Amino acid sequence: MTGQRESARRFTVSIGLHGSLIVAHASGDLDYRCADLLHRQVADAWQVTPSMGLVLDLGGLTFCDSMGIGALVVLLNQSRAQRSPLVLSSVPDRVERILSLSGLRDFFHVEASVEAAIQAANGL
Repeated sequence: MTGQRESARRFTVSIGLHGSLIVAHASGDLDYRCADLLHRQVADAWQVTPSMGLVLDLGGLTFCDSMGIGALVVLLNQSRAQRSPLVLSSVPDRVERILSLSGLRDFFHVEASVEAAIQAANGL
């Protein structure tokens, strides 16, 4: 149980609005203990806020395992079902590599910065 509490402390998601976009900043270790936390917080924000899209800033991630990648795929599927764009920003090299090796990279819209992702999401 201590491992779960430590992992939960190492991973955080902060969510805000930029116009009609939800902007979520993830930091820490996105692993099997925290992947559901990311999905739940973003899903809650989507339910509460009428949003035209989601920008997910991954620049603060220090680790991401397969469950973390799975959470990104779940969010991608949810965004498509809602016809709401999802744009990833500041994707760490190791996450970019996992997405590329797994063949998932082509399904995600990725921008180098939050600002570029906001512009892209507004244009989609």
